[in-house]
Amino acid sequence: MHFLQDCVPVYERISDYLFNMSALTRREARQQWRDAIKSSWNNRCAYCGRPPIDDNSLTMDHVRPKSAGGEDRTSNCIPACQECNQNKSSQEWVAWFRMQPFYTIESEWRIRQWLARGLSHFGPYDEEDSKIVDEYANKIMGTWPEGKE
Repeated sequence: MHFLQDCVPVYERISDYLFNMSALTRREARQQWRDAIKSSWNNRCAYCGRPPIDDNSLTMDHVRPKSAGGEDRTSNCIPACQECNQNKSSQEWVAWFRMQPFYTIESEWRIRQWLARGLSHFGPYDEEDSKIVDEYANKIMGTWPEGKE
């Protein structure tokens, strides 16, 4: 096991990642997943690039909104400051992003790369591994008894 920016574990085998997720409480697993995504973006908003002003201001944005069928998958979630997340709301991300004063083609490309790769950012996983792990992790996080929250 390695660590991404000294706090988020990166597992060499998918089975190790899944075992770790299943050993955590639902809240701990979701937090570790969110922290890993945020660390992958250097704890900055994927859209505007700003660092958070406090511990709660860097949120997770569903690039494809849940209201449009977007899922809790690594390949659909990126860190966003509260301002960007609220401003984007349920709009299609590319149209919204291209209208922002902080838009750059490099940032759009990085987001597109993230959406295509998902969990493979956390270790030596390919795209198919990423889908399998996301499905399993979501199942783990969604099936714990209420007391394990």
